[in-house]
Amino acid sequence: MQKILKKCDSIVIVVLLLLLSVIFVFPLYAQHQLYFGDDLVYHINRIRELADNISHRNYFPQLYTYNYRETGFLLGSFYPQITLYPFVIASLILHSTVNGIYVGFAFYSFLSMFFMYLVVNKICHQKDVALISAIIYGFCTYRTVDAFVRFALGEYLAMVFIPLALYGLYAIMFGNKKDWPYLGIGLSFILLSHVLSTLLCVVIMVILFFVGFYWMSDKKGRLIKCCYAVILFMASSAIYLVPFLQQQLYQKYDQPAPLDLVATAFPLDKIFLNSLSNTFERTGIYSIGLILLLVMFFGFIYFSKLSKVSKISLVIGSVIFVVSSSVFPWGIMMRTPIKVIQFPFRLSAFSSVLLSFVGGELFSRVLPKKKFDPRFYKIATVGVATVIMLGTWYSGVKQFISSPASTTDDNFIDGKVYAGDKERVYYWNLDQYNPKKAVEHLDDIFYHQATVAGKKVNLQKIKSIPDGLIYEDKTLKNQKVVILPIANYKNLHVYQGKKELLSSESKTGMIEVKNTNSAPITVRYRKSMADKLSIFVSLTTWIVLLLVVIIKNLSKILRK
Repeated sequence: MQKILKKCDSIVIVVLLLLLSVIFVFPLYAQHQLYFGDDLVYHINRIRELADNISHRNYFPQLYTYNYRETGFLLGSFYPQITLYPFVIASLILHSTVNGIYVGFAFYSFLSMFFMYLVVNKICHQKDVALISAIIYGFCTYRTVDAFVRFALGEYLAMVFIPLALYGLYAIMFGNKKDWPYLGIGLSFILLSHVLSTLLCVVIMVILFFVGFYWMSDKKGRLIKCCYAVILFMASSAIYLVPFLQQQLYQKYDQPAPLDLVATAFPLDKIFLNSLSNTFERTGIYSIGLILLLVMFFGFIYFSKLSKVSKISLVIGSVIFVVSSSVFPWGIMMRTPIKVIQFPFRLSAFSSVLLSFVGGELFSRVLPKKKFDPRFYKIATVGVATVIMLGTWYSGVKQFISSPASTTDDNFIDGKVYAGDKERVYYWNLDQYNPKKAVEHLDDIFYHQATVAGKKVNLQKIKSIPDGLIYEDKTLKNQKVVILPIANYKNLHVYQGKKELLSSESKTGMIEVKNTNSAPITVRYRKSMADKLSIFVSLTTWIVLLLVVIIKNLSKILRK
């Protein structure tokens, strides 16, 4: 009977998390639009590009040609795209980009809470505590800001997998070292979502590793497991790492959107007040929110009553919260690779994970245990935590929806096509991930200006194809020298008819061809053998891991 009850518990928890995932998106979904955020247009075009390519049976494009003003943007090699596929598939099935994106948000909200529940339960072996931590994390302020206010889709996706990576490190150093795959696969999918979050995660974990190394038992055995995790990370991430490194080693690129960390690090009092007000409005100052601020406050009050893991999580999460402000000397970081993170408030993702873990244990002490049946006590504490989280979260969301800043023509609805001149080029971020030489002549790419016989010509007849563009303008035919308005990337090939033309890089960083004939000119990205091998390695890794998980769970069921 006990076994049946345990199985029912698991089913109830999954159903509850699914229901909460729907609740997470419903207030915004009911508005039938996507609110304008920092990266909205950028990610809308990414999702549409993948949808257009899948419609043409090209399932892993590198060169983006249907969107981004048909410029031939090799974004597939620079910005991780595999975790976008749930958004894309939902959009195609529902015939709606808006609905598809909200379905994607709900799907990843479920995964965020499920993974948080999974790792907390592995550490504390208390389902009620794990469930409360999952709900706190699922509805924490920074996740909501990333999704709906900033539309920072890459960072939002990375937050799904941060709990797995942090647990993997804990398991290798102090817990069940057999759980080393959590580190490899967790960190891999952070990378397959957002590069900057990966950098921050690696830096934080390296610091934690060296600080905790002294207290680590069986150092040799645990270091071996750490090496296994690194190998798994490389294999799982190959689908992105290989194309990315190919391009980076081929030519020079500027840092995307460089910002001064000193200027973007806000005073601690402003970050504190922002969290206290629990605002979701577009202020530029973002943090952990009211509930996690209270977790931090009461965590130190009841510090002696917390478990050892919660104490450590509380201290680390609080330190990260302080470091995200101008209290930390960010000017020093401008001389290190950390300078690329742009905004110190990105650290809020990590403090949110750690403080959500602590919050689960704190909330489990809400009611006096002596007065209640243990099972009722657990249900009551989960209920109280859920009501508090949803109440504070909904208050912030409602405030965001009714804010004057949220009523703008830049909000996205189905059928809308963003268009603009050079002044609105930031919509597409075309200054990023174009070669350094080509960025200096971005107008030529943006306005489709070829150079023919030394003169600039505006091209009008451009046809998009999967991983390629076809230039059909008559002015390109039978010319001695043509500079096409597309940056020169590795693995780009130029054809006229069935004949491949010799191409080179012009002084402007774009593709130059000589002695054209009368056929249209086609520029295509052809996957190298390294590209194909990387896809095979990553797909094989994911399939094997999935089979291992299925077989292990089936074995447990059969043994019972």
